[in-house]
Amino acid sequence: MRQFFLLIIVLAVCACKQKQKDTIPKIIFDTDIGGDIDDLGALYALHVYADQGLCNIVAVMSSWSMKYHVNGIDAVNTYFGRPDIPIGVYEDKFFEEDDYTWFVGEKFSNDINAVTAPKATILYRELLSKSTDTSITIVVTGRLNNIAKLLKSKPDTYSHLHGSDLIQKKVKAMYVMGGFYDGQSQVESNFKWGGKGVTKYVVDNFSRPMIFNGGEIGEAKQGYSTGDRINQLSDDHILKSGYQYFFQNPPKWTKMKPSDTIKEWSIWDIITVQVAVTGIEDYFDIVEKGHNSVDSLGYNSWKNTPDKDHSYLKQKMDPKLYADSVIETLFMQEANARKKKNQ
Repeated sequence: MRQFFLLIIVLAVCACKQKQKDTIPKIIFDTDIGGDIDDLGALYALHVYADQGLCNIVAVMSSWSMKYHVNGIDAVNTYFGRPDIPIGVYEDKFFEEDDYTWFVGEKFSNDINAVTAPKATILYRELLSKSTDTSITIVVTGRLNNIAKLLKSKPDTYSHLHGSDLIQKKVKAMYVMGGFYDGQSQVESNFKWGGKGVTKYVVDNFSRPMIFNGGEIGEAKQGYSTGDRINQLSDDHILKSGYQYFFQNPPKWTKMKPSDTIKEWSIWDIITVQVAVTGIEDYFDIVEKGHNSVDSLGYNSWKNTPDKDHSYLKQKMDPKLYADSVIETLFMQEANARKKKNQ
């Protein structure tokens, strides 16, 4: 009888662990890494969460055709001991620019590049077709080009479903960094640079829940900033290397002067990853009634009716307290693979 009860306990524990495993987000991260530096921070944070057992990284997609972006992504994946994570590239002609992904790719080990990586649309279709129903969470921290192409994709060897139907069947939700939800009358960069009509097409046709993080949530001027503590990391740390290169070689659009010191910087994309993995917790409120309306140029506004599966984040916790206690805490976590290597 005692053995019977022990068996029941063991089975219950196993069932509980399996349930916990099934609830861990399975994430495809779609990024325009290589422009703003917070994309690197977002990918780093995603891997820290994976190290903590809080998510499973299914794939990473690059949403524009910079030549070295794949090298940089693979370098981060390899740094964390996950060199086999598939990477998809945007379907366009490659162009070269020595941004921080080039530097990270030169300094840290990687073996996937823009030529050897599969096209993002094909990889999306392959991975979604192999996934259980409504199991994949997509996190987009850049333009929505890849999602637009996926929506329009036709049946192939991986699935008899059209892209829109494949999304409806396999995707749980999509978290998007983009737009403004505080009444600003300007177009947000991610919604703009995908091209005319791209963001509108995705927002109008994506049939699963969409959770938006707007440009007002994550802006350094509002207190959502990190950076100073990254200076304390070692010179062979991949996060410090990427951020330092960004500040030493600032893109023209930043209007910054070159600096050897990493300064405070916005955290839009990192917030989007955090919410996708661990939820709003006590950090944010969420508006669920209504829908996001986007025009062909990428300008958006929130409409109270009709009600769709759209929602957006609103500030709750003090921005600086959130940045220091939540985001910088993630940045200070070293990769488990590096810890084991250095033991």
